[in-house]
Amino acid sequence: MAEDRRAGGDVTQPAPQQQPLWRRYQEPDDRGLIDDVCDGLRLITEPGPDDPGQTIALAIVGAEAAEGLAAALEAEWSLYTPQQAAVTASALFAQIAAAGAALEKLSDCLDTMAERGEITVPDYDGAGEAERLCTAQTVLGATGQVAFGAIDAHDCDGAVDILATTPYTGPLPVSTHETFVRLAGMLGDSAKLIPGCRPPAEAVCAARDYADGCGCRIELTDHDGIVWDFHRSDSTWYLMPLADVTPSGRPLAGKELSMTEVCPHPQHLALLVQQTLAAAV
Repeated sequence: MAEDRRAGGDVTQPAPQQQPLWRRYQEPDDRGLIDDVCDGLRLITEPGPDDPGQTIALAIVGAEAAEGLAAALEAEWSLYTPQQAAVTASALFAQIAAAGAALEKLSDCLDTMAERGEITVPDYDGAGEAERLCTAQTVLGATGQVAFGAIDAHDCDGAVDILATTPYTGPLPVSTHETFVRLAGMLGDSAKLIPGCRPPAEAVCAARDYADGCGCRIELTDHDGIVWDFHRSDSTWYLMPLADVTPSGRPLAGKELSMTEVCPHPQHLALLVQQTLAAAV
């Protein structure tokens, strides 16, 4: 399956022995969000951790990321397509396998400390601290084996392949121009599309479309009669008031939408616009 912007990235099917999908995934329009998020981690992981502080940091960041992902997936718009679900599943399967291997290696760390003579040697037949350490070591090793053993590579690869090849017929735009047109239609009479490119939309290179869109914008009138300008600039979706204050005299300020997608699902974008407007006034 070739690269498909509607699918949310490059989900080309793997040849035998290729890297897993999550390693091959390419962000649409090279927006670099994944690199931005992972750069700090790679400062440690690519050369390898040099000290306990870095090792512990990796463990804590992994836990925060896993908890954050679990919370994110509760949202209706956390993912748009089966192809995006395929990338996410591929990464999660890798996390489980890696966590299992890490727990087993953590068990081995206790033996290394004991060999240095810096802790009591773990021993079930021992007493006191030796028995307690052996209990902890057994739990680490057994949990690691269960986690690692839960991953059947063939089944996991099959599930990822099914998701990656599942047809998607949702209304994802293919350009920011189409995004503006669809959003204006969804927002109804309160929205007015202000063309900034000649119909049909001028061809815009991916870099410009990502950063500044097609040049179109939308004027939105809220329930207080205040007009807002919705546009894309500097790789960000903005809502800017065309007035300085509300009718009651309260100052108004522009808002950035919490949306990184260049061509988001129109319903999702409409919801974010409405929520941002409601919070702004």
